[in-house]
Amino acid sequence: MLYEEDVASEVQALLSEKLFVTVESHETDLLATGILDSLTLVQLLIHLEERFGLRVAVEDLEIEDLRSIHAIARLVAHQKRARAAVSMHGVGAD
Repeated sequence: MLYEEDVASEVQALLSEKLFVTVESHETDLLATGILDSLTLVQLLIHLEERFGLRVAVEDLEIEDLRSIHAIARLVAHQKRARAAVSMHGVGAD
């Protein structure tokens, strides 16, 4: 999906510019390689929320959602689609 690829590129840039982390591939396992640890994971979530205007509930996250840039892009795209659906249909609005 084109949107997810755009998001993946932005996530890769965010990792580089904000967390000073270089990731060679969007499929690289960020956790198994030690690129992300608990501190950088929290920092990444904060930057994702700021950059994409999301509110990511930690209790709703699965570790697989953060395993690679591609997985993070899917998470962001899913969150954005869900938010757009709520806005469009007024679901959950007061």
